[in-house]
Amino acid sequence: MIRTLFVDAGGVLYNNINEETDFLARVAGRHGADPGELLARVLKAAPAYEDGGTHVHEVFRDLLEAEAPLDTGWLDRAYLESVRAYDDNFRALREARQDHPHLTVVLTNNEAEHWDRLKDAAHGHFGLFDVLCSSWRLGRVKPAWEFFTAALHHVRAVPAETLVVDDRTAVLEVAAGLGMRTLHVGTPDVLAGRLAPAVRGDAVPTAL
Repeated sequence: MIRTLFVDAGGVLYNNINEETDFLARVAGRHGADPGELLARVLKAAPAYEDGGTHVHEVFRDLLEAEAPLDTGWLDRAYLESVRAYDDNFRALREARQDHPHLTVVLTNNEAEHWDRLKDAAHGHFGLFDVLCSSWRLGRVKPAWEFFTAALHHVRAVPAETLVVDDRTAVLEVAAGLGMRTLHVGTPDVLAGRLAPAVRGDAVPTAL
């Protein structure tokens, strides 16, 4: 039986902003940076803000090396304008909670605290979860196995009774290696049809 559900946000409940939108291209254009180089630098630097150690604005100030002060209001607006919430997946998660009242639903995403809270204010994803184990709360970033061991400890979950929903195979491989069940959301449209049987334990793969 699945008793704990670990759910990612980017790629599952929302689009992946850095990789799938023109957000960083807009930032690069505003600051005279090369878009491809900025993307590479942001992806490399992301753990510095995802683990809660540094505010995302500070990381972007360093990456852009801008002479003028960083317009953080513009940056946040540009970020939110790039966010797309997957309503069907929000609905599927709500239905899973309603149909399985024993289930503990846990947010297990990599994100800056600031932007996680901005998205919640706009779309309300925090309300879908019993526990928030975002990277900025755990101080660890997926796919590190320490992220999952910390999350399991935090919610007192048993790996064999935990289902991990994520869009990244590298993350799911680590989860499966720790004995958890996995559900790969390769494209957002598959979650609504696969989540209910996965929570029931019907033909859920334990590895990829």
